[in-house]
Amino acid sequence: MSSAHPAPTTPPPTGLDGLVATGGLGVELLLATSPPTVFDADSGVRGTLPGVPGGQRVVSVLRVGHTPVVLTAPTCSPAACAPAEVYVYLGLSPPRSLGKAVSAAPGEDGTSVWLIREDGPDLCRLEHVALTGTSFGRGTVASCHTLVRVETAHGLLITVGSGTAETVDVLIDPATGRTVQQSPRILAAAGDRLVLGGLTDLTILDLRGGARKPVALPVPSPNPDVLPSRDGDVAAVDFGTPSFPGTGTQTRDLWLLNLRDGSWQQTPSMPYSTENLKHSGLEWTQAGDLVIDDGVVAAWHPGEPAWRLGKAKLAAARQAAGVATS
Repeated sequence: MSSAHPAPTTPPPTGLDGLVATGGLGVELLLATSPPTVFDADSGVRGTLPGVPGGQRVVSVLRVGHTPVVLTAPTCSPAACAPAEVYVYLGLSPPRSLGKAVSAAPGEDGTSVWLIREDGPDLCRLEHVALTGTSFGRGTVASCHTLVRVETAHGLLITVGSGTAETVDVLIDPATGRTVQQSPRILAAAGDRLVLGGLTDLTILDLRGGARKPVALPVPSPNPDVLPSRDGDVAAVDFGTPSFPGTGTQTRDLWLLNLRDGSWQQTPSMPYSTENLKHSGLEWTQAGDLVIDDGVVAAWHPGEPAWRLGKAKLAAARQAAGVATS
């Protein structure tokens, strides 16, 4: 288990270091621009999604199995936000609308989503919907301040009281509403495990028997971003900061957390300075590559000595978090 490194006194070098992949990355992302952009890491922009609104909107993307799903909503004030339009990206076919939702989360089966629908002022429901548009029943009453996050075989991870001072993360049985596990901060759910946040460490909770494994942080961080791999064995953890101490420099520092034994591995060329910390994303491919879009698209497979870079550059206007289209 790694202990925290001494804090550096000067910002790290700018830009992700790596080698351009001579044979290409073969990675295509759907970027959360407005309207969403399909971006090929090797050839560049392929186009935008037809029929999806553009302009000044709040856009996010998530992957459900192998399928990207888009949420797009008008910009809003902290006091009031309209529900987002939900679209399923179908590749060569026009995107399919699933209607409006306050939030959306991938279903465990990889072919459905969980949605918080708004039925009226302060009146919402939790609904399970197939990517084909078929609803699995009417749904159940839910708070409009509930944020659905991801479903695993052990339940649906939600954040209760999102946007309020009484936020708590809960893993529930969506069929009954029963609480399976609860914590002030559940950073991620992956297979049989939850990653719980703490002030100075993380805890890996094994849901099969309840065992808890505390894990010291390699870099001090109050709330790192955690993205489990598709098989749930490891997670990418971003200890990036929007302001390097004493400066306004944004930095990224990606580590790999082994969810089985709690060991850490820093990915190559970390940390580095960036201008895209808030406008870039992490993704895992089916082949087990970690992908980042930050000026270029880069891929790294655990154990490789360096990042592989795509040939195409991301224009600043198109820099946004993305998910793989397959």
